[in-house]
Parts: sequence; structure tokens; C-alpha cells
Amino acid sequence: MEYFNPTPKKGSQSKGKVISRRAFILTSFKLAFLATIVGRLFYMQIVKKNDYVIQSDKNRFRQWKTTPSRGLIVDRNNDILADNFQVFKLAIIPKETKSFEKTLNNLSKIIKITERQKNYFIKNYSKHNKFQPFVLDLNLSWNEFSKLNYYLQNNDGIQPFISFERTYLYPKEFSHILGYVSEPNIQDLRKLQKNFIGVPNLKIGKTGLEKIFDNYLLGAPGTATYEVDAYGRRVKKVVHVDGEKGKVIQTTFDKELQIFAYNRLNSLSGSVVVMDMYGKILCCASYPSFNSNDFTYGISHEDYNKLKADEKRPLVNKALSSSYPPGSTIKMIVALSALENKIITKNFKHVCKGDVELYDQKYHCWKDKGHGVVDLTKAIKESCDIYFYEVARLLGIDRLKETANKFGLGEVVLENFHEEKNGLIPSTTWKKGALGKSWYIGETMISGIGQGYMKATCIQLCTMMAQIANGGFKINPTFDENKKSEFGEKTVVSDDHLKVIKEALFLATNEPGGTSYSSRISGKLKMAGKTGTSQVRRITERQRELDLKNEDLPWKFRDHSLFVGYGPTSNPEYAISVIIDHGGAGSAIAAPIARDVMKKAFEINKKNNNAI
Repeated sequence: MEYFNPTPKKGSQSKGKVISRRAFILTSFKLAFLATIVGRLFYMQIVKKNDYVIQSDKNRFRQWKTTPSRGLIVDRNNDILADNFQVFKLAIIPKETKSFEKTLNNLSKIIKITERQKNYFIKNYSKHNKFQPFVLDLNLSWNEFSKLNYYLQNNDGIQPFISFERTYLYPKEFSHILGYVSEPNIQDLRKLQKNFIGVPNLKIGKTGLEKIFDNYLLGAPGTATYEVDAYGRRVKKVVHVDGEKGKVIQTTFDKELQIFAYNRLNSLSGSVVVMDMYGKILCCASYPSFNSNDFTYGISHEDYNKLKADEKRPLVNKALSSSYPPGSTIKMIVALSALENKIITKNFKHVCKGDVELYDQKYHCWKDKGHGVVDLTKAIKESCDIYFYEVARLLGIDRLKETANKFGLGEVVLENFHEEKNGLIPSTTWKKGALGKSWYIGETMISGIGQGYMKATCIQLCTMMAQIANGGFKINPTFDENKKSEFGEKTVVSDDHLKVIKEALFLATNEPGGTSYSSRISGKLKMAGKTGTSQVRRITERQRELDLKNEDLPWKFRDHSLFVGYGPTSNPEYAISVIIDHGGAGSAIAAPIARDVMKKAFEINKKNNNAI
């Protein structure tokens, strides 16, 4: 039996094959696409799970570095001089901010920001390191701080935060010596450890002790991790790691003595330094000064320009950074050098007639009619210039320089204190090298009374007196109370030579006719010392004939007033130096200030001993 087998139309078989092939390709594509999706999901969900969890947490959590509490600075009695007070601040995070100007405009609708402040912030932001939060130089009130947090969702890249600001309890009395802190620049950041990068409101020491002890005072930053909402607002604190507080720095200062000396300078321009026989500095006052808190919390351009323009230079630490002709305060070193080098004996005498002439050049004594016959003791006591012209001429400048250097003159006496000046004790080789000229005998003579090229700072003169008073032992002055008190090498050949000098200094202050007799201290505790008056201009013969008084001249042309001394004379404990810019005669201005400060030192010492 045969069955009917229809014959397919021509081309139908090839059409079926095409359909099957298309179905296969489509199915394969679907399977490949599905495999890709599954593979991608597997990659994201399994392989890259940890990475995406981290990224998710970054959106959910924000880490904020916290500013460490800077170490305290205290005086020798542990009274606080530099502290840290809590402040409310506002930072702008550069990497989260699209437009700095737009952000400022939005902020000005919430808190008060003037156009002048905006321009100031924009200028500083353009120079700012974008890896660091930009902290606006504003001190916010609690109400402003609260409002900023409330409107946080409307402003990207801003972060209100609580920090600490360096605060000085005696901002004028200690401003020069403690220095101040400020934001680090790019060069400063390179020197800091990496963990300080990104710390908001970070301040580092810029001058003074703040700079010297910065590594100890800085501490280490902490971290705080917050959970935030979709607007970046903090919901809760998740983790907090405390930073490390800076170390406490105990200085050698006596707060009470420093404040007294500063106030005693009153409206004058000058400095006072007091140290013990080992070089520990109890007082280092400079007047006028500035308010160091203004530099921490922000000082206006107007106020800063006023400080810079003031002719009395309130920004300069006069005790360390100003150098002066030492005047007659150098005469003890001239005498000591001549004795040590066997140029003269203590009985050497010379006649003073009021002036002396050498190579058609006349050299004057401060006393017009002269002192008559003068020996070494009388020459120091009454400060005879003619006597020391002659001694210096016989001694020579090079031998004088050698002795002066041993007593701390002509070189810095502190360690790593960047503001300290060297001063200058000239020599024949110095002049040849610096000026390309030969040394003249007349220059040696005026060096004998502390004029000419000679320059010294207040702290150098105090060091000189401390070494005279302590028996001629080398000292290294310091502000660090924890530094061991010890003498260095002996700087004199004979104790008898120092004895002659000290006896003359006692008479200069405690016997009639002495240049500082009017500033003597009555009672058992006495002071010995030497006045000095250094010229800042050359006095012509015509001016001498007119007998112009110091007070008749413009302030900047008046003589400087100096005094150096030590006490108590029976058992020296303190050395003192006072320099008053353009103050006139040392006996009239500097010596009375030294007397009052020394009396205060005696009083404080007595009070402390009674308290033991």
C-alpha cells in the first residue's frame, strides 16, 4: 500500500533553515547577554563586594580629623602663659566645593560675611593648598554655629566644627618672646608629618618659643567618624579616636617679674633682660609690643599696618633683635682685657683734661672740664672716656675682640632662636673683609667707649654681666627651665682682675660720684652696675658749641640709654640689662628702671624663700 508523500514547494526547505538559524542566533545572543548580566552581577556582588561596601560606607560615613590641643607654656612656677580655648569654626572642603564664590554667597545669607571679607577669603583661597580644609578666618557665635548646622543640607562642601585656639593669658607682656601661631604655608606642610595633612584649623609656631618648641607643643591629631544622611548632615558619631595633646613646656620666666618689667617700661621704647648666674632667663621684656591673640584670632590689615608703621617698632623683639652701640657698658671688658693681657695694672693712671687730640682729630670726654688724674677704679666709677681711649689704644682692637667674645658679645647667645641678632665686635680682619679698608687707631679709641662699629643686644649685655658676677664662668642663656644649671669653662686668667672690676662697679652705684649713685638700692641687698649712653649720630664742633640738649633733638637722633648690673652684691643671684631707645643719659632713664626691676626680683625671691 502506498502512502501519499506531498512534494514541498520549491524554496520552502531553505526558508525553514533560515528561520531555525535566526532562532539559534537570537537564542545565543539572549544567553550571552544573560551570561554577561549574571557575570557582571557575580563580579559586582561577589568579587568586588568589599570595594563597593567601602564606597558605600564612604557615602554613609565621613571621617574628620580633629585638631590636637597644643601643649601649654608655663613659667618656672607653673603659672600658665599660653593656653587653648574652645572656639566654633567653619571649614570649606575644596574637593567637595564646585564654586568657592557661590559657596561664600550662600553662607553670607546664613551668617554675616562682608564684601571685604569675601574678597579676602577669595584671595587667600586662590593660594591655599587644596589638600587642606580652608578654614574661614571667623570666630562664630553659638547661634551662628547652630544655624550653619541647620542649613547644612543646602550647602555642599562646608563643615562647621569645634576646635581649640591658642590663647595667651598675657598677650602683650610675653608677645615677643612666646611668639605666636598661624596657619602653615606649603613649605611648612612639607616639613610636617603626613598625619597633619587635612587637619582643620591647624596652627604652628611662627616666631619665638612657639616656633622653637613647635615639635613638642604640636601633639598628634585625632579622628572622628560620623554617619551622615543624604545631605551630608551628621546623624551620629560612630567612632572617635582622641588625638595626643602637646607637651607642657616649662620656661625659666618669672611671670610676676616679667609683667612688672614690662609695665615699668611704660610708654618708653626699649627692653629689660634679667637672668640668674647660670643663664636662666627670668625676664625678657620688650616695649612697645603687640597683642599676640590678634595674630591667633585674626588681625585686620589696618591694625597690622599701624604696627608696621610705628617708629617705635612694636613688632620687633628689642631684647634680642635690636642691636645698639654698647657705649660705656663695654668699659669693664676693655679694662678686663687690658689687665688679662698685661697691658695695664690696676694702678694704671691717666690724666683727663676733657679731650685729647690725635692726628688732628679731637676725642672728647662726656665731662667737659675733665676728671683730672684717674685710675682704673675711678675711671669705671665716673665713666671717664679719656682714660678708656688710652687703654683701648694700648690694648688694640683684636685683643679686645677676643675678650669680648668670651663674655658673649659679638655672637648669638641663645640656641636656635631665629630672631636673635649677632651684634658686632669689630677687628682688623673684619673691616678688611667686610669693607675692604684698613683699620685706624682712632677707630680703636672710640671702640674703647663702645662706639664706632660696635653693636650689642640687650641679652648679650646681660650675659656679659652674669659672667662678670659669677666669677668669669661661661654660661649658655636659656628659656628652658628643665635645662641643667651649670657653669662652663673659666674665661678669665686671674680672679683678682675680676675683683677690681666688681669693686669699681659697686662704687659706681653705691658711692657718691658714681654714675648710677642716684639709682642705688638702700638696705642690705644692693646692686652694682654701670651706666651707658650711646650716640646714634656724630656730634660736630658747632653742635658742641651750641650745647644742644638731648631732649631738644628729634626722637630718632637722641642717644640710647643703657644700664647693666647685678645683685645682690654680697652673693650675686641676678644680672640685669636695660636699654631704652633714644632715652638719653643712662643714669637718668635706664638705671632707675634697672633699680626698680632688681628690687622686685629681690622681693620675689624673698617671698619664695619664705614660702618654702
